[in-house]
Amino acid sequence: MQVENLKGKLVLFKLSEDIRQDLSLFQIYKDELWALVTGIDTEGIWIENPAYELGVWWDEKGELIPHNKQVKEKVKANILISWRYIKILMSVEDDRFHKVKIERLPGFHAYK
Repeated sequence: MQVENLKGKLVLFKLSEDIRQDLSLFQIYKDELWALVTGIDTEGIWIENPAYELGVWWDEKGELIPHNKQVKEKVKANILISWRYIKILMSVEDDRFHKVKIERLPGFHAYK
């Protein structure tokens, strides 16, 4: 399989220890995770976190919400992982694995 063919697939990532201390900023808590690949370029692989928890600072009018009234919401986010931090990738070639009938894919989970 070519790396370009991973776009749109659920892939198991094993990341380098060099990036471990920075992962929690992106709500990644282990160096092994399943994630949906949303893009591939010369810099690395884009993955989707379907439930990134983000503080909402502005209202619908674009005005700043007071700090004591700010809330966290889950939003879809894309994260670029640089090639140098990816040790191993694995994709499963089983049709059942890619025929997901629910809107939210079972990706972005720490591998256990």
